[in-house]
Amino acid sequence: MKMKVRSVAFALLLAPAILFADSINVTFDAALTNATGWSFNDKVCNNNNGYYLLQDAEVATPQFDFNITSVEIRVTTTPSCNRNLIIRPDDNASSDSDCAFNTIPTGTTTNLVATWNAASPIRSFTINSTGGSKGNLYIKSAVISGVPLIEAPTNLQTDDITGTRCRLTWTNPANAVSNRINISRVVNHEMAGEVLAEYDFAEFANSGGNPTNRTDDFIAQYPDFAGSSLIYIPAHTAGNIQISTDNQKGFLVHSGLSDCSDITLLLSLKIPNNSQGTTFGIGYEAAAGVTNEVAAIPMGLEFKTNRFSIAEIPADTPIIFNTQGANSKRRVVIDYLAFVRDYGPAYAETNIVRTAFASGGEKTIRGLTPNSSYVVQVSAFGAEGNMSPPSRPLTFETNNSGLPLVIKLQ
Repeated sequence: MKMKVRSVAFALLLAPAILFADSINVTFDAALTNATGWSFNDKVCNNNNGYYLLQDAEVATPQFDFNITSVEIRVTTTPSCNRNLIIRPDDNASSDSDCAFNTIPTGTTTNLVATWNAASPIRSFTINSTGGSKGNLYIKSAVISGVPLIEAPTNLQTDDITGTRCRLTWTNPANAVSNRINISRVVNHEMAGEVLAEYDFAEFANSGGNPTNRTDDFIAQYPDFAGSSLIYIPAHTAGNIQISTDNQKGFLVHSGLSDCSDITLLLSLKIPNNSQGTTFGIGYEAAAGVTNEVAAIPMGLEFKTNRFSIAEIPADTPIIFNTQGANSKRRVVIDYLAFVRDYGPAYAETNIVRTAFASGGEKTIRGLTPNSSYVVQVSAFGAEGNMSPPSRPLTFETNNSGLPLVIKLQ
């Protein structure tokens, strides 16, 4: 979760930019040829006058060791130029943070200045050229200014939790002068959907010590998989079925569903060791002896539940699960399989409900909701107004107690 103050202003100026605590001066002749970390696409061209930008050109900066607050780009245009520029922070910001210059004077040298609020932790940016193809726009130099970085607060803790309040404490970095606190309420959404069929293969056990072909027993227990072959129970891993032996490809074939248009397949599987094939295919028989594959699942050494739509599988068509590749060891172990209609995965939604400010290492937050889950993060401000990254998030839950009882003496 990324929480930031967004405040941006930009202007087209002829005067030099104001220099802040940190700054770096870049001459583009040097910056783009001396391996300083700048990069550009093939729309940036070099000639005796410097670097000029074609339509859709992009120049990207390295990441600087300060928060950028001001960028001054010096450009020269030919008389017929109709190029525009966008200076865009690389901070996952919205387009509101972009600085667009659409009326650059032609036939002259101009300083384009973009400024950002010091509380926005911007460390790098791109320069993009847009507009028509007439004339040339040369980038000559840049002054990138900013304020020092500030570390995030640490040791965030909470106590004195009731139904409507909590007390927060934390440790500030040495150069912090104040703090911003963001508290978000967490709403957990459970998985939604109608489970049409599910198979927990932990119910199927091997009583022997060695891998045993139990295909007949398996089909008898799970008749929907009547077309399956080479179903083993591996040694010492009772509760998981294995498809195929080392040198023979196995198939797990489900009889199919009457309508797959809104069905999600959930499948938990793994490979026993690194010598196995690493993908597992799901498809259906399109014609005699012809299988259409709809998905290839990557596998690892730990069980992972994969989910994907099988909407393209025709109704009442057997669904084929098979090991893939030419690897001589094709063993695949499956733990769980389910078909779910109108599937919606479980997720947690967070929304900032309280923003508070403090001038030290503690703050009591009030106005919370009883029996609710919250996540809190604290950022620090330096003397120049620059903001640190947020602290590590801390989660807590309020209880069902309201405000303390107040007794008034008569």
